[in-house]
Amino acid sequence: MSEPEIEFSPVNNPIELATYYEALSQPGVASLQVANGGGKEHPVVLLEQEERDYLLFDLSAIRDLAPQLRRGVTFTLHGYTPGGLVKSNPMTMRELINADGRLLAYADWPLEIHVKQRRASFRASLRLGMDVGVLLHSDDEETQDKIELQGDLKDLSATGCLAEFFMQDGVSRVLPDLDTEIQLFFPNGVRFAVAAKVRHLKTDNDRQVLAVGFEFPEIGPAKEKELWNFVREIEREASRSAGEGGNKSPSELFQVKDENDQRLGRRHGHQYATPMARRLARIAGYLDSQMVILKQGQPVNSHQLSLHADRLLDMLDDSREETLFAVHCIHRESRWIRHGLSVAVRLADILSTVKIPREVRKAVTAAAMVHDLGKGMTAPEIWRAVTLSTEVYKEMQAHVPNILGTLDNCKWLSPVVRTNVIGQINERLDGSGYPDGARDNGLGQLARAAAVVDVLDALQRARPDRPAMTAIAAHKFIQARSEQFDEVWIDRYIRHFGPVPIGSLLRFDSGQFAWVVGLDRDKKIARVRVSPHRLAPDSKLGEPLEGSALRELGKIKDIVVPEH
Repeated sequence: MSEPEIEFSPVNNPIELATYYEALSQPGVASLQVANGGGKEHPVVLLEQEERDYLLFDLSAIRDLAPQLRRGVTFTLHGYTPGGLVKSNPMTMRELINADGRLLAYADWPLEIHVKQRRASFRASLRLGMDVGVLLHSDDEETQDKIELQGDLKDLSATGCLAEFFMQDGVSRVLPDLDTEIQLFFPNGVRFAVAAKVRHLKTDNDRQVLAVGFEFPEIGPAKEKELWNFVREIEREASRSAGEGGNKSPSELFQVKDENDQRLGRRHGHQYATPMARRLARIAGYLDSQMVILKQGQPVNSHQLSLHADRLLDMLDDSREETLFAVHCIHRESRWIRHGLSVAVRLADILSTVKIPREVRKAVTAAAMVHDLGKGMTAPEIWRAVTLSTEVYKEMQAHVPNILGTLDNCKWLSPVVRTNVIGQINERLDGSGYPDGARDNGLGQLARAAAVVDVLDALQRARPDRPAMTAIAAHKFIQARSEQFDEVWIDRYIRHFGPVPIGSLLRFDSGQFAWVVGLDRDKKIARVRVSPHRLAPDSKLGEPLEGSALRELGKIKDIVVPEH
């Protein structure tokens, strides 16, 4: 069945009318159609408007129509705008004048136009250089801390807006379960706040941004009037910056009050501890946006998952030590993403000692990257609980089938790998794991290896029911549970990564902190980077120290858990 024809609808709100006239003033948009002219449209330039008074046209390109227009022949104004196809009621020119070689004409300001629109509302788009900041406030689903997400406004209407957020800002901690306030910050200092709901999302992995469409579900007349004024001013400034709008007066909204206002648009200049950490942050950004998409009920993007798994393996090939340290430098994203990346890096690294094809390692890496993203699809209260009832424990286990169900389009991802690394990573040799209670011979080698890597990383991260452990404490914990974990893989893990692995935070007798960034062949500490604090590694790290420079730091007092 064909789509029904959309009829023209009248528009007579003065603010909305002014917005449409601003749109018609964009170069090449407006045309004029004289009565009895056979329906021919003539290009016209709408130069200026004065609300409820006049429209000013430049007729220099259509001087041959001047005699008719001087005699009072009626015409209609037409044009395609962001709100749809516009046509006016019949109009007449009230005055034609010659000025500086141009033919100008005034017409009364029309109090009504008709719009044939397929969009719910007129949307004014911002051009390059028009910076309007977007700020969201929300509670972190995992910690209940107050967090902010900053972005860029891309377009605005009276019923919603489109904004872009940088993937590496941890968007999944705020989006998409958003039913809160959105704030807009204009260059002149004007701030506007309105209730908003997420309506649609789209990822741009090349630009590392997530485009989010918001709806303003409940706005009163006062806020609607403000929004229409903003839309009009955006159209005015967009017209000025289009190249042919230099005669228009600048919009007050876009007169910069403070050049250093950090609220005007997102800042991509995040500092990372190392170049490798910056590379890893791009992968983390992809996973973070993927979690947002999963919450919307969409599947995992097969191509992007494949691409980023290859990138992670390339990083290990370039420098395994730098990559192992980089996983400790990522801290903006959800804990499920940080944990998944860490498990993927370590599992891919330890499997490099076993003769398996790269394609298998790639599949393992990809599965490990996403293995916990299903937790973001379950109720956040579960992951904040200190104790779990039997019923809630069963609900928690749903994260495994949740993520497995989103991977059907990843045909390149081996079902065996998918089952071992995602489906069985939480199973235990004694049958005490979940979701199926598999045990002993029911668990393959990949599942056994993944379980060890998964638990050792999880133990070194704080949870609501327990604090984080050091690597040494985590090793002792898992070694005491040989009935649950494969002893061969436990021993292989500790021998491969060392008792004090890369990413351990040391405290020396002097009180100085330093991160382990390199081990020798015997898995002893060979290289560190001094830190002025015990927080996650950042751009304040010192240069790598080894040999005599390392010995000058003195004796190691203890290994500490970093603060987050």
